[in-house]
Amino acid sequence: MNSAPAFSKPQYTAYFPALTGVRALAAYLVYAHHVRLPEGSLPKMLEKLIAGGGAGVTIFFVLSGFLIAHRYEALLKEKTIAFGSYMLRRFARIYPLYLVLSVFMLLWQQNDSGWQWFLNLSLLKAFFEEEKYTGILQGWSLTVEESFYFLAPLLFWSFRKIGVSTVVLLIASGCLLVLIAKQAGSDSFLSNYDLMLGWSIFGRGFEFFCGYKLAHFIKSGEQRERKGSVFTWLVSLGIIAGLVVIGYAIDLQFTFEFPFSPFLLINNFIFPLAITLWFFGLISEQTVFSKILSSRIFQVLGKSSYAFYLIHFGWFFEAFYFHVHASRISAFFFLVACSVGIYYLFEEPVNQYIRRKFDVRELKKKMQQPDFLKQKA
Repeated sequence: MNSAPAFSKPQYTAYFPALTGVRALAAYLVYAHHVRLPEGSLPKMLEKLIAGGGAGVTIFFVLSGFLIAHRYEALLKEKTIAFGSYMLRRFARIYPLYLVLSVFMLLWQQNDSGWQWFLNLSLLKAFFEEEKYTGILQGWSLTVEESFYFLAPLLFWSFRKIGVSTVVLLIASGCLLVLIAKQAGSDSFLSNYDLMLGWSIFGRGFEFFCGYKLAHFIKSGEQRERKGSVFTWLVSLGIIAGLVVIGYAIDLQFTFEFPFSPFLLINNFIFPLAITLWFFGLISEQTVFSKILSSRIFQVLGKSSYAFYLIHFGWFFEAFYFHVHASRISAFFFLVACSVGIYYLFEEPVNQYIRRKFDVRELKKKMQQPDFLKQKA
């Protein structure tokens, strides 16, 4: 019997439809976590599943590691794309919408602290204990994302050279910074190990490493197309079980001295492994699940998930819930509709505008080079 053929190169595009759909699921998990009903309102297991929905952020981090490594690692390594060009693409995708919504939220909150405005608009707030939840509360995760984007070339080099030991170095560096901050009397900047481990790149590096390793495996062409759907469905059940376990772990503490809480240990170092396997199943197997996530509706929902993530907790939710209809489900559909509109009317047009302007500028620079015509020939 002939073995299944390896994935062909045309399949190795930078776009994975099922993973775009996953972005929507991750954002909706975070929504469920933030607006969950009071304890005792639902069956215990369902309550813990919803409480574990905050791990949707972990899904985002693994996905970022995968996509950035898949799209940019080789380009950055071979200097096919300049670091500035790479960062501008990331800036165009993430920052304009965040800037507009952050200014709106800070004004709505009547925040008159110039320091908090600076930390929010510079995407540095998650390094500070007292400021991490100012502005857009859930925007703290963008500090981690932007740190990864900025450090990606260095991290990719380190991942290649020393592998998972890079994660150990990140944690050690974070611990050193916490010690320095404590000695300096800091009561906010990296003022404790929990902040460093849970809210900064120093403690979240393993999630990006998992995504990086999956990208390498996918691009290597060593794996084969898988028939059937058992693997994906089993891992999907594992993801659900993982969310329940995380929900139970949120309030647990070890009875002995340990740098990680049970929650951080599971969420930052065990759950990412399950997410990585889940992504692999969605990419390698044709299942009903992957087809649903690749459908047109989930592509729209996935593309607008960033807008949903930024608006799902704050003014938009409160305006609808407290002044229109006090229903979490109705508010959810309202927020979905708003996020789709924001994506198509603002987020994507602005992203494309910035990238077009930059591409034109880069082309003009190249045309001014003496050997431009020779290069074209």
